[in-house]
Amino acid sequence: MATTKIWDVHGRIDHVINYVLNHDKTENEGFAEAAPLSDGASLEALTGYITREDKIKQPFFVTGLNCLPETAVQEMNLTKKQYHREGGIVAYHGYQSFAPGEVTPKQAHEIGVKLAKELWGDRFEVIIATHQDREHLHNHFVLNAISFKDGLRYYDCNATYDLMRETSDRLCREYQLSVIEDPQTGRRPSYKAYLDKEAGKPVWHDLIIKDIDNVIQESVTLRQFFFRMRQKGYTFKPNAKYFTLKPPGKERFVRIDRKYPDYSLEKIEARIYAQEKIKRHQPGPSITHQKMKLRGSFQKAKKTSGLRGLYLHYCYRLGVFEKRKNEKRDTTHLNFVYREDIRKMKSLRDETIFLCHHKMDNMEALQAFKASTQEKIKTQCIARKKLRNQLRTVKEEPLRSDLLNQAAELSIQIKKLRKEVRLCESIEERAISLREKMKAAKAETEKSKNEKEVKPIEH
Repeated sequence: MATTKIWDVHGRIDHVINYVLNHDKTENEGFAEAAPLSDGASLEALTGYITREDKIKQPFFVTGLNCLPETAVQEMNLTKKQYHREGGIVAYHGYQSFAPGEVTPKQAHEIGVKLAKELWGDRFEVIIATHQDREHLHNHFVLNAISFKDGLRYYDCNATYDLMRETSDRLCREYQLSVIEDPQTGRRPSYKAYLDKEAGKPVWHDLIIKDIDNVIQESVTLRQFFFRMRQKGYTFKPNAKYFTLKPPGKERFVRIDRKYPDYSLEKIEARIYAQEKIKRHQPGPSITHQKMKLRGSFQKAKKTSGLRGLYLHYCYRLGVFEKRKNEKRDTTHLNFVYREDIRKMKSLRDETIFLCHHKMDNMEALQAFKASTQEKIKTQCIARKKLRNQLRTVKEEPLRSDLLNQAAELSIQIKKLRKEVRLCESIEERAISLREKMKAAKAETEKSKNEKEVKPIEH
């Protein structure tokens, strides 16, 4: 059984190709490594496996159609420049996923190569890579948006996707694999949503689905379902033809049953009445407050403000800090605005640590630090370039090794400094949005509080 998807890629094509060609995910464990080669023969050894007929001998399950994987970025960009079509969609990223334990990596790769040859092999440059990092083996396809044959764009529509799915099913039958007889139809997820899901990050559609599931379990009637959803900050279109809702913090309404057919209003109502046991809302355990003696006064205590205070307060709202020892905060009842940023937790954590470590509380200090760091990078790059120029003339081994070590140390320092510059740029962009999100969450809380005061009784 194989499922297929395909998305359009904007921006830079090298990002998606680097993701697909990950050696940790495409490594062939059955490949016997040869003896070490000289520098002159390394490129030939690296590219030689592409043209071999026996694909099991290749070190990685990666194949290029009408291009080489190592130079695919340059070849695809050259095709675009040749026909003056460098804007818009730069590529298409597709995948073909198999059921766990149904195929071997070799078979999965063979099926992926045959699929790509039939669909795009005569007009487009394609990279096929088989990933083994998940329980289910899956093929990735990177398809150049512009044809090398005639300069026309690839037309991604329902008809081309249906052809991709039908071809995949036919190849699966040839390999005696199972096939989905009644595939679900609906809109495909965005490419960004797919990458977030691959990285294990929560997608905002999934947050809505989770809220709906929780409210269904707490509701006895459909009217109570709407009431509890409004308590969570959701808004519904009055007299709408379809079930559309707007989560808190979002600007537009979304029709959730278009992508998830099981969440239409009729099926939600059926689920509510079909429940054998209604899980009613129960208050949590009462918190016992402990009395502690305070030395000094709060008025004289130094308070954290500015950028540090903003980031620390936002991390507190996200539930990063523990309420007690070894007791994590419950994030299920967070405002939707905060819950959506849980997937950005690593970036927020790094930026918060950076601000606290350097004790920066305002944009002026942040920009001054960024400017001085950029000057350090320029100085060290010049020093590294001088060392590399000396390496061209120095042949003595002890001195040459010393120069190489110095250049390597400078590279490590430059990499660290560039990371700090990126953190400064990220903080400059994110600080404004954090303040706006906190204001929006506060407004939503006050609004729901006022509504409870006006309508304290649920009928």
